[in-house]
Amino acid sequence: MAHTRILRAFAALSLAMVAVLAPAAAQAASDGPASHLAAPRPADVPTDVDDFSYSSWDAVYEIGLDDEGRARMRVTETLVARFPDVDQNRGIVRGLATSYEGASIETTILSVTDSNGADVPYETDEEDGLLYVLTGNDDDFVRGLTTYVIEYEMRDVILATDRSEGSSAPPADEFYWDLLPLDSTQPIDRFRAEIVFDPAMSNALNGATRCYSGPSGSKEECELEGPTTDGRSATFRVESGPRPAGDGVTVAIGFEPGTATQPLARTPDPVADVAPIVAAVGALGLAAGSWVAVSAFARRRRAATGIVVAQYDVPDSLPPLLAAAVVPGAEDVIPSEIVHLAVRGMLRIEEGTEEDEPRVRRLGEAHSPDQLDVDALEALFLDADADGVVDLPAADEAFAARMTALQHRGTTEAQSRGLTEKARSRSAVILQWCAIGLAVVGLAFGIWSAASGRLSAIPALVVISIGAFLVLLSSVYPFSKHTVLTVEGARTYEYLQGVKEFIRVADADRLRMLQSYTGAERRADGTADVIHVYERLLPYAILFGMEREWGDVLEKAYASAERGASWIGDPASFALRTQLASFVASSHSAATYSAPSAGSSSSAGGAFGGGFSGGGGGGGFSGGR
Repeated sequence: MAHTRILRAFAALSLAMVAVLAPAAAQAASDGPASHLAAPRPADVPTDVDDFSYSSWDAVYEIGLDDEGRARMRVTETLVARFPDVDQNRGIVRGLATSYEGASIETTILSVTDSNGADVPYETDEEDGLLYVLTGNDDDFVRGLTTYVIEYEMRDVILATDRSEGSSAPPADEFYWDLLPLDSTQPIDRFRAEIVFDPAMSNALNGATRCYSGPSGSKEECELEGPTTDGRSATFRVESGPRPAGDGVTVAIGFEPGTATQPLARTPDPVADVAPIVAAVGALGLAAGSWVAVSAFARRRRAATGIVVAQYDVPDSLPPLLAAAVVPGAEDVIPSEIVHLAVRGMLRIEEGTEEDEPRVRRLGEAHSPDQLDVDALEALFLDADADGVVDLPAADEAFAARMTALQHRGTTEAQSRGLTEKARSRSAVILQWCAIGLAVVGLAFGIWSAASGRLSAIPALVVISIGAFLVLLSSVYPFSKHTVLTVEGARTYEYLQGVKEFIRVADADRLRMLQSYTGAERRADGTADVIHVYERLLPYAILFGMEREWGDVLEKAYASAERGASWIGDPASFALRTQLASFVASSHSAATYSAPSAGSSSSAGGAFGGGFSGGGGGGGFSGGR
């Protein structure tokens, strides 16, 4: 039984996942069990398989206590169906409840026979809390009066009720059961039911009984005969004449409290229902913490002295391709490298024949101080014409691939030069192992709670299952080695932060810094060549995303010197910011171009004194096949 309950718990979990991942299937299920289970009819039969009636509906309920003191019920239903005299039906569909008040009742079909006791072929299907019995087969039709005798068993059909709060009635156990399916489209000519209790339960009867009839929610009372005693067993009877489709009969029979042992699933246990959810939240929180720990680890590795001093010059051994590997979140790396080559006199940026395709011209007189600059020149001018001129293409995958490889070369070069290394965060690993451990414990507890038959534990099991999956999925990041700065790399990063600080401060402060240092390039009168210094910093301003601000500073410097930039556009123009913004946008687009994927497309597309009919367990469904 425990094995069966575990399988049912996982079946419920699977259904929950399918409902999330397969909305189309959920929509099909919403059409109703009758349409889902009905076999296809011949095209020449226009009638519906549910278009029949029952001549009689008789049921015998035998209820007793097992060795554990839990209620067990054996039911024999004798249903005489009246089918039309056409090839419409292959049988009936009887739906039986599989749970009651939060607990599985372990519904088991024992047999399906005809009026002579011969076996009737059938199959079962479980869906939406009902076990469907589909009689007959797809090859044979049935006509006229046809008898089906369905025998089945259920467990834990006696419910313990506590009326101590808000009610004057004392606590009691009760058999509160729907004897007819309220979800039915077939009328019944005659209905009769017998409810027989074993001696132990008969001795525990407290005399309280109720009977309700009518559609779901009706409080109209009906006559429940009994109890009559045959030997030591007590029997109750209820019967009626014609009943329209969906008209139910519900009985409530009371017992002394504690008569039937209740399943664990009905025992209040908020821990079992909530603990897996808490474990899922905690595990996901720890997993998130491990990701934060990785980021904190990378930030700690960027600190060398913790002191940032404004710098107005960048050494030749730190071209933008290499600096981008040290500066987290560096922007527009390729445009920055091209501008770097331009301001150092190795190429000139010109307007192309197309507005979004600027042209670069190679200049032979300048020397490339770093091998990365040499590699960048070769990659840029691979397709140059005889004059050393090439248009940066707006849509060329080959060019974009070269630029991507060039940027990757800067990353690998940073590692080979000892600026970066691969390392794993120990604190992140510890946090992630804690997350996995908590998820595993929560999942095991959730499975145990669901396996005990507690239906209320199913949502928590779903949550912890999803949480455990996400925790395992997230483990790749904290368990991996990440690129972080070495001690030398941290010093380089602080130096570049000093460059950023120099770019950020006011112009008067920058001039003071230039006059106070001896390393700046000097004019004959001993003052610093401001334009030369500012031009050299422009590529790094682009890396920091500060090209607009620095472009404005350069424009003012050019205007003060009454000349324009010699490395881009029209030298007579002082509109550097406009030219620079256009070039950065165009070159970034060219370096990151990716052709649209081929073939992609989009498409639109009962309580005693407070009960009612249909309020108990059982009931189920009836329809045609």
